[in-house]
Amino acid sequence: MWTPEIKKGTGPIYMVICDALERDIAEGKLRPSEKLPPHRELAYRLDVTVGTVARAYTEAAARGLVVGEVGRGTFINDFDSHREDITRLVVPEKPQPEVIDLGLNLSAIGEAEEILRSTLKDMSRSGSIDQLLVYQPSAGMISHRAIATQWLGKIGVRTHPDNVIICNGGQHGLLLSMMALAGHGDSIATEPLTYPGARAIAHQLGINLNAVHMDKEGIDPTALRELCETRKPKALYCMPVLQNPTTITMSERRMQEIANIIEEFGLYIIEDDVYGFLAEDRPPPFAALIPERSIYLTSASKSMAPGLRIGFLAVPPKLRRAVQEIVTMSNWMSAPLMAAVVTNWIVNDYADKLIAWHRRQARERQELAHQILGSYAQPASTSCYHLWLQLPEPWRMDSFSAAALREGVRVITADAFSVKRDHAPHAVRLCLGAAHSLPDIALGLDRLVGLLGSRPRPHMDLQSIGYI
Repeated sequence: MWTPEIKKGTGPIYMVICDALERDIAEGKLRPSEKLPPHRELAYRLDVTVGTVARAYTEAAARGLVVGEVGRGTFINDFDSHREDITRLVVPEKPQPEVIDLGLNLSAIGEAEEILRSTLKDMSRSGSIDQLLVYQPSAGMISHRAIATQWLGKIGVRTHPDNVIICNGGQHGLLLSMMALAGHGDSIATEPLTYPGARAIAHQLGINLNAVHMDKEGIDPTALRELCETRKPKALYCMPVLQNPTTITMSERRMQEIANIIEEFGLYIIEDDVYGFLAEDRPPPFAALIPERSIYLTSASKSMAPGLRIGFLAVPPKLRRAVQEIVTMSNWMSAPLMAAVVTNWIVNDYADKLIAWHRRQARERQELAHQILGSYAQPASTSCYHLWLQLPEPWRMDSFSAAALREGVRVITADAFSVKRDHAPHAVRLCLGAAHSLPDIALGLDRLVGLLGSRPRPHMDLQSIGYI
């Protein structure tokens, strides 16, 4: 059983215990999933109070070092589970045609293919195509950044082309942002349910994600202020518009409250707006409220076509050089050819046409989903490609996901999004974009409604019966 080496008098004893725990994990003395001593036993060995051990374990949980399981104890976090979460969210190499995929958060397939054919023909006749085949500045070609700047200005992101970074999609943009703002051992605040890719990046960088309580309007300002006072995070990462996975959109009043706290405590905010294009009546971005404290991130992957892998970062001038250096280190530059396609679509209004088409598709699919799910559907935006489904008793997310897959429907459970893995609600995210047709969506949702209206049944693999 683990007994840490601690020196009293070097700070609050609960922090000393937690630091020792983190050190022993890093040195391999504690293994993933290993059980820690009960509070009372460790308190006896260290000659401290039970409350001190409890505070140490609470601090360790906040750092993401441990997870608690009611009735079982406290365990070292198995970080390999982050890899499992990412695996569940990527396109499989061999798609199963018999499975209706309501798990992948992809945009519906529109007219992008024909637009691309036309664009490539036009580009092939251009006299400047040779520029797309040589090295360019790490931030991207200035002509591309100027077009991106004008496009971002339509939603209130007022910036200069010098402060726009072209990145290799939203995931790369998030990596750049986190690397620029925090280092190993630092903390970043975020929603308790957040994009799994953010969790994976934070883990790889040794950054602690601290969950901030949410209400129906998004991040709770009171909870954020308390966390800023106690944890002193370097930044806040959030999705203010059509949050993934809950679909919540912050009100303008709530965003102003959050902005005030950001400025008061000197934080930065990483504003992930990859779904914001779907919202027709949206609040102004944080980048318009506090531009000097905001990194704004958007991507063509959801609004145009995922294979383009082009995203845009709008950064404060004081962070520009740091982000550019990280681009050079991680990616050297994003493909000029892909950036040329995206900016061509912006200039020729193809981007706006695709966005309008996606908005219509999202509305149609949400209306169908609410019609079929009925009272099971949560009140949510009708302009989003995903929805959040709270499971009725006695369903649990794992058993529901497994039962759904047996019925030929794939969903993603809440633990993939939970910053605190032992605090995931019994819910699933349903995505309406990956299924190519409304009949497929209707069939998949009908099957889920059948499950929701029934009780979980024990499932046994027939091949395992002989081993029991």
